[in-house]
Order: sequence, then C-alpha cells, then structure tokens
Amino acid sequence: MYHGVVTGEHRHRLLRRVSSGLVIVGGIVLAYPFWSAGYTGLQQGRLTAALAQSSASFEKAARAETSTLNAIHRPQDRLTALASLFAKQLKPGDPIGHLKIPRIGLYKVILEGEHRPPSLGMGNDQQFLSSGPTHYGLTPLPGAGRPFAVAGHRTTFGAPFYKLNLLSPGDVIIVITPYAKLKYTVDKLTTVAPSDISVLADRGYDLVLTTCNPPYSAAQRLIVWGSLRSFTLL
Repeated sequence: MYHGVVTGEHRHRLLRRVSSGLVIVGGIVLAYPFWSAGYTGLQQGRLTAALAQSSASFEKAARAETSTLNAIHRPQDRLTALASLFAKQLKPGDPIGHLKIPRIGLYKVILEGEHRPPSLGMGNDQQFLSSGPTHYGLTPLPGAGRPFAVAGHRTTFGAPFYKLNLLSPGDVIIVITPYAKLKYTVDKLTTVAPSDISVLADRGYDLVLTTCNPPYSAAQRLIVWGSLRSFTLL
C-alpha cells in the first residue's frame, strides 16, 4: 500500500514535469517567428550601416578607374563595367544594395551569397538568409548578366518574401546598388520543384526571385521572373 502511494506521487510529478516541458516547448515554437524577426531587424540595421561604408569604398575605387570608365560610352557597357568593379570588393555576407518592391511594401538590404556550389541549392546561404534576401552568388550582379537571382524567407526571419505571390505582371521591382539604380518589371510567376536549379540559368530574364511555396512548406519553390526596363548610373 505504501509503495503504491509513492509510485502514484512519482507518476503525478512526472506528468507535471512533462506538461510543463510541453508548455515551454510550445511557447518557444510560437515565439520563434517573433524572435527570428527581431534578429533579422537587428541584422538589417547593421547591414544598412555596412552598405554605407561599402558605397564609400566603391566610390573611391570608381574614381581610381575614371579614365577607363570614361572611355566606355555605351550605357549598358558602362553598367557592366561598374558591376564588375563592385564585384571585386564583395565577399559572401556583404551587403549588395536595397531591394524595393512597392506592391508588397518590401524594402530590404540584399546580402551577397556564396560563390561556390551548392549555393544554387541554398546549401551555403542559410546563414545569410536569416539576415535578409540573399543573392545566389553564382549568378551575375545586377547589370552584369542574366539573371540576377535572389532568395528570401517566406515565413521566418522577418518573412521578406511572404507576399511574393501577390505580384502580377507589370509590377515594379527596384534594385539600388552603389553603382546603379535598376528598375525591373514582373513578367510571370511560376512554381518548380525545390531541387530545380535550372531557373537560375539564363533563360532570357534579368531578375529571378525565389522562395518556398506554399507558406510554411518547402514542397515547391515560387519563382518571380522579371525583365530590366531601365537603369540610372549612380
């Protein structure tokens, strides 16, 4: 009889501990989107300051190449030359510029991704995606070729690409770098398998944005395809 009471008490304590543990774990899971968004917000502030320094550094590098750049008269060729010059100072994790999509109220700093495989498969870039939209480092910079491809989270770490599915053909997407402000328009939206990296090859589009689809799932990848309409050299 005595042993039965002790066993019952122990069982009751164990159940209380398990219940408390489940409540704590549930609270952590529910709070995850909020603290991850807070982390991203802090990182975006840091990246904004770093971008200002990067812009100043690039301006100095461009001045040193004044004679070479002045010999390039075609605007598109000058854009390509400036993009190539900027690429020389970029390392993975560095800020590239701002991504602005008025239709969905997006304005974020873009980070440079890894320059080696498997960045095309998101493998190396997870550490950067927690800070903001990240450039697939094995694709060209804006104005340097096709396509300029960027990945972004859909549901965590500030969910910058959560509303990407709301974009329609003709919507404007702006990329502002230290060397140029580029205006793109959306051509189409498609979905592909998460393993399909062919969307990052040159298929006639200047801009590719990718994110998970549907929200809270990695079953597919949502792709926004865009074309460059105009640019202003800075």
